[in-house]
Amino acid sequence: MIVTVVTPTLNAVEYLKECIESARANAADDINIEHVIVDGGSSDGTVELARSFGLRVLQGKDSGIFDAINKGSFDSSGELLGFLGADDVMLEGAAAAVVKAYRESRRRWVVGAIRWTDAKGHDLGGLAAPPNWVTPAMLASLGWNPIMHMATYFSRSFFEELGGFDITYKDAGDYEMFCRALAKEPYGRIDRPIACFRRTGQNNSAINGSRTAAECARILAQHGPSSNAQRLFWRFLLKAYFNLGNPDWLLSKLADSTRTTLKLQPKAHF
Repeated sequence: MIVTVVTPTLNAVEYLKECIESARANAADDINIEHVIVDGGSSDGTVELARSFGLRVLQGKDSGIFDAINKGSFDSSGELLGFLGADDVMLEGAAAAVVKAYRESRRRWVVGAIRWTDAKGHDLGGLAAPPNWVTPAMLASLGWNPIMHMATYFSRSFFEELGGFDITYKDAGDYEMFCRALAKEPYGRIDRPIACFRRTGQNNSAINGSRTAAECARILAQHGPSSNAQRLFWRFLLKAYFNLGNPDWLLSKLADSTRTTLKLQPKAHF
C-alpha cells in the first residue's frame, strides 16, 4: 500500500530533516511512503534539503497551510493520505499502525494519539485519540480540536468526497474538516501515539490566537448544537474526559498555567 504524507513548508529547514527521516523510516515491505513537500516560497534551503532526499517538491504561492495541504493531497497517489508538519515527526511503526487500523476498522479515516515535545524535543506529555463516539456537535462544542492532524489519515476517496480542507480557514481548517468527516462516519481509533507534535511557540494557533478563536466560533455556529445548554454540557463532558484520560497532558497544562501566572505577577519592591 502507498501511504502519502503531505508536508507544507515555508522556511522550515530547521526541523525538516528530522521530519523527512521519520517518515522515511516508516516504510516497510508492504508499505511505501510517498512524502510530498508543498513549498510556499522558502529562501532558507528548505527546497534544496527536501530534494536532497529525493522528495518531490511542489512549489508556488498558496493561500495558507490548508491550501498547500490540498494541493499536495490532490497531486499524489497514495491510497491513504496523512498530513505532517515540517517540525513534527512520525513515530516508529506509525504507518503500520495506521494501515492495520484502516483495514481492521473498515473506516475511511483513522485517528491516533500524539506526544507533545518542546522545540528541543523534550517530552511534554501526550494526548490520546478522542473516543470514536464523538459527534460533530460534541466536537464543535469543545472549542478546540483534540483530533490532531499529524495523527489523522484519510482514504483518498473519502478525502476527495469531502473536497479537502476549506481554505477559507487559516488556522482551524483541520477542526472544521474533521467535523464534516464525523458528520458522515466515525473514525477508526488507534490506541497509541503515532506522531510527535513539536510546540515551538511559532505554531499557527499559538501566534494567531484571536483568529483561531474566531474560526472556532464559526465552527461552533456551523456544526454545534443550537442550545447553549447542550454546548456547555458537551464541552464539560469532553474536557473532563480528556483531563482524566490524559494525566500527563493535564499536568503539563497546569505547569504552563503556573509559569504564565508567575511571569504575570508584579515584582516585589523593597
